[in-house]
Amino acid sequence: MKRRLAIALVATLALAVVAVAVHRPVLRAAGRVLVVESPRERADAIVVVAGSFREGLAPLVLVSRQFVPNRVRQLIDLGIRPLDFQGESVAALEKYGVPRNAIITLAEPVEITETEVRGVVAAARARGWHRVLLVTTAFHSRRVRLIWSREAGPGIEAGVAVVHDECSSGPAWWRRRRCSETVLHEYLGLLALYLHISSLMR
Repeated sequence: MKRRLAIALVATLALAVVAVAVHRPVLRAAGRVLVVESPRERADAIVVVAGSFREGLAPLVLVSRQFVPNRVRQLIDLGIRPLDFQGESVAALEKYGVPRNAIITLAEPVEITETEVRGVVAAARARGWHRVLLVTTAFHSRRVRLIWSREAGPGIEAGVAVVHDECSSGPAWWRRRRCSETVLHEYLGLLALYLHISSLMR
């Protein structure tokens, strides 16, 4: 009995040592898998996906209207927060030096990335664009590319450019709660896309 217990303890200790040794490279790899980026090519417009922006590469910038939760809407109505998410994106673009007449805003609110991409596709077709550059955060990029490949259809190409934040540029994203939640959300989102149930996960 004592011998079996000793073997079990040694095995448990060995597994713990292995877990400590490999968890960092495994977690780093899990983050890298989420990041995809296309070669830099000129496009008809840059599309700000989920609030990210990259200067240059196109004469126009398209900004979706993100759904505003009630708690944020209350702050806007009270004057505590002057702009909604779209307004903040437009203001940031202008601070970057983008002329207001080069910024196109979409009126229909969107709550999930699939709806946002559909709106972008419709806007691109209506304006005769042939290529857009989807700019988004690094960990969101793989899901954005997958959604575009499913929603866009033929005739409109899309490149993906990433903006790194503290989660993707830091050495250990799993040590930050918000970053861990982001990575988990992206993997759940990818799983939902493959299972065709993403509309249920809002």
